[in-house]
Amino acid sequence: MSIPLISNLSFVKVSSSGNLNDKIPATRINLPIQYFQNVDNITGNLELSENASHKKVILDTQDKTVINVSGSPLTNDSSITTIELRGSGNIQSQLKSHTITVADTTNLAITTSTELNNSLITVDNQHTFETTVVDDVRNQNSGTSFGDGNTTVTKPNTGSASGMLVNETYYQTVYTSLFGGVGLDNINRSDFAMSFTHAFSEDGTNTSGAIVGPSGPSSFDGVSADQPDTNTTHSHAGSTYRFMRWNSALVGVNKGNSGTFAIEMFIDSSTGRAVIAIIGGRGAFNQIKTVKVTGSVNGRRIRFTNNLSIPAFLTGGNPFTDVSVASSATVTATRDNEIGSFEITASISGSNGSGQPFALAEVASGVEDLATRINTTNYTGTLSARAF
Repeated sequence: MSIPLISNLSFVKVSSSGNLNDKIPATRINLPIQYFQNVDNITGNLELSENASHKKVILDTQDKTVINVSGSPLTNDSSITTIELRGSGNIQSQLKSHTITVADTTNLAITTSTELNNSLITVDNQHTFETTVVDDVRNQNSGTSFGDGNTTVTKPNTGSASGMLVNETYYQTVYTSLFGGVGLDNINRSDFAMSFTHAFSEDGTNTSGAIVGPSGPSSFDGVSADQPDTNTTHSHAGSTYRFMRWNSALVGVNKGNSGTFAIEMFIDSSTGRAVIAIIGGRGAFNQIKTVKVTGSVNGRRIRFTNNLSIPAFLTGGNPFTDVSVASSATVTATRDNEIGSFEITASISGSNGSGQPFALAEVASGVEDLATRINTTNYTGTLSARAF
């Protein structure tokens, strides 16, 4: 195609990406008509900067492509001049995927991805799972002693204060939570178990007794295990408290510590602390050996909401692997831990009804809307279409 010689027209051959204005010779930079002709396939972006002298800008692709794998193939930063496209060369963004990453393992928030049309990644703690919350394993003579000094506690079954031989190691509010709160939800289970030992090796066997929850196994830690003999709830201090007692929990053999002793468990309503108390015997001669408590704890729920106009395909394995999510839909993954970090890659494919391949970037970016950035009246190539 020959270009007529017009005194106010600048003709520039284009063979590489970059700013179109920078490719115009200085002697022709202010001519009102700028005609750019692609003479090679171009990878990257062609950008037009604003120049008040430019009245018409033509980009003739001929049969050459302009492809950008990381964004828009065209950028029009001029607010006064539209790029008029000609030729049959395809102009397309091939940006097909975007990765959203949050490295903070304590993350518990909503992340918005503008690159995916404000698609949302929501991390919350609305997922629970069963796990061992107390796993204390000790040897003979190295358990935690009940001690011989009475501790004043308030019992839910009587509503009154009592002096008891309380195991001070577990007389803490942290164990109140681990034991399942005032209702002892994690103790009132068949998988709860606790064993006892003597404080002195000369007192005999390694394990002096064991207790389990309701319907628990008949043995634990190598000895016969006792299920609760009393398991009651009481409206007390504004809540429902559970009181549990095992009548034949452990056996003492030392002088002054002989006999079979009971164990009581509840939450002290005066202090909010967990109570494990031995009934009878010498507290200092008796120890808690092994404790197993299972409970329901909060994990993490991670949800991806796709705000693209087409489906997205999620990969990366953290937490989604090969998951397709429709437009406007949400997919969910759960974690049996408290890790809120993620790395999600969302990919797209396909074309619109006009055969234009979808991309995550517009075919032409810039300061104005798409209609004023480019004019396609005399263009016969195939543009890409943004997926939102």
